[in-house]
Amino acid sequence: QYGAVLFIDLDNFKNLNDTRGHDIGDSLLLQVAQRLAACLREEDTAARLGGDEFVILLSELSSGALEAAEKTELVAEKILAALNQPYTLGEQVHHSTPSIGVSLYLGQTKSIDDLLKQADMAMYQSKAAGRNTIRFFDTAMQTAVSAHATLETDLRKALRGSQFVLDYQAQVDTNGVVVG
Repeated sequence: QYGAVLFIDLDNFKNLNDTRGHDIGDSLLLQVAQRLAACLREEDTAARLGGDEFVILLSELSSGALEAAEKTELVAEKILAALNQPYTLGEQVHHSTPSIGVSLYLGQTKSIDDLLKQADMAMYQSKAAGRNTIRFFDTAMQTAVSAHATLETDLRKALRGSQFVLDYQAQVDTNGVVVG
């Protein structure tokens, strides 16, 4: 059976903590936890990793990947809708949105660390897409992130090894006069 890991990060949570205090932030976290629990089946698991990050484990979704993805999307949309409802924090109403990343798995073919990394990557794609949305992990995302990390490592090595050469090319105007 396929399952899914959902990585949820509350958008702009730090601003709430910084402007209204940690007690108000804690109140929001408690309400988020209650709303998450209300969105899940008895066999699902929700946990707070720390700060404003939550992880949901959906188990036994389906034996087919497409059906599992569809069921996961329904749960993620339900969570998105629930967490988009206004919160009463102290005397004020507060609006908060989540960014959700999803990684599907089949059996125990991936380590827990890999699943969390993939769901986290997908969550960052959700934030990059404008926040308050859901993104599924795909291997192209992993390939792009890995290629970027490799390029960055190679550039740092080249910089330390003085492997860069600076060449200048004259800029000329239409009359052939050097202008830069």
